[in-house]
Amino acid sequence: MDPQRKTMPGPMAQSSVKSARKSFAVTNAYVKSNAVQKEIISVHTSTPQVEQKSFKSEKSQIYQGEVNVLSIIDTTKEIMCCKYTEDMNDVAAGFTDGTIRLFDCNTGDCSHTLVDDECRAYPGPVTAIKHRPVSKAHPITNMLLASYVNGCIKCWKYKYDQCLYTIREKRQTLGLTYHPRYTKFITYGDDAKLNMYDEEAQTQERAFYSSQRKNIMDGHTSRIFACAFNPKSHHELISGGWDNAVICWDDRQPFATRYFFGIHMCGEGLDFDKPGKQVLTCSWQDKENIQVWDYGSCKLIETITPDTYQTKLYCGKFVPHTNLMVCGGSDTNLLRVVDVNMKITECSIRNNPGGIYAFDFGTIRRKPRKVPETYKTISEIHNVPRVAFVTGKRLQTVDFG
Repeated sequence: MDPQRKTMPGPMAQSSVKSARKSFAVTNAYVKSNAVQKEIISVHTSTPQVEQKSFKSEKSQIYQGEVNVLSIIDTTKEIMCCKYTEDMNDVAAGFTDGTIRLFDCNTGDCSHTLVDDECRAYPGPVTAIKHRPVSKAHPITNMLLASYVNGCIKCWKYKYDQCLYTIREKRQTLGLTYHPRYTKFITYGDDAKLNMYDEEAQTQERAFYSSQRKNIMDGHTSRIFACAFNPKSHHELISGGWDNAVICWDDRQPFATRYFFGIHMCGEGLDFDKPGKQVLTCSWQDKENIQVWDYGSCKLIETITPDTYQTKLYCGKFVPHTNLMVCGGSDTNLLRVVDVNMKITECSIRNNPGGIYAFDFGTIRRKPRKVPETYKTISEIHNVPRVAFVTGKRLQTVDFG
């Protein structure tokens, strides 16, 4: 039997009534700049020299551990996702009205607004914002790729507030993920399929889906919310969603090769460790929501319970070059930094204005403190980059340690 969802699905962004008017195509569009300062309620920023600064807007939040608030930006609309630009100078936020706004990391000012006539006529929440992974082989392009719940994928040249091209899918597109090395990306949505595109040609290469054979689990059966590429393979990737399964794919195979079962996902809660041997899952469920799996055998390595706060998680990632991970979710609206080895919460922010739908890593803001040779440090909290996260109508940036 195909697995059935045993838990209630997580909250979903409302799609546009007019979103049915869709077809697969690539078009060109150009955008005029629009003033949106009136939609930004307040901006509070802290310079790197000022730490533990208290803002009026954060009074309801509860901080545990060494948390330094760098900026708080309150708006009038719900924010669904965020992403730092390639040069780390701005952070882009995607709103429920289909608008993307870029905020300067130093001043908190809105530097760019990305919206075109199609977004205004058929508004749909922005479900993901990504850019090509930065590497020596890939120069900085000053471009962002965004997916929308109405089925659009738009490439923006944000320096000029210009949409370079639009791809339209006949579904609700719930997210996208770039290939770590090739100029390719994956989109996924409510039709239980993953579509792989060639970014340079702007064409679809293939789709990943179930064979629909009875008693065989070789693909998804419901909405897909997360996808991650294996960092040590050119061909392997995993995905998760509402069907309580994380599916393992190989683009050289027609259908999925294997799966983990028992993970109910409602956001980008999938990540590989650097060697590509372990998988982190952050699931939208009361218990066993942080788990580490062996990728090769699909067996559970351990379930992590870092504190007493049972939070249903939307998103989570390993912190590069450390034994830490960051995750966020709803209920207590909690963002926390967890030591995977010690199984404890190093830092956390509770009682945020809304669920933590998404976050992104920035740069490490300052040099690590000098530690005496006779003292062995245990905590790696100083190696955590700054984190920009969305919570309700707020975009907030924090640093740890």
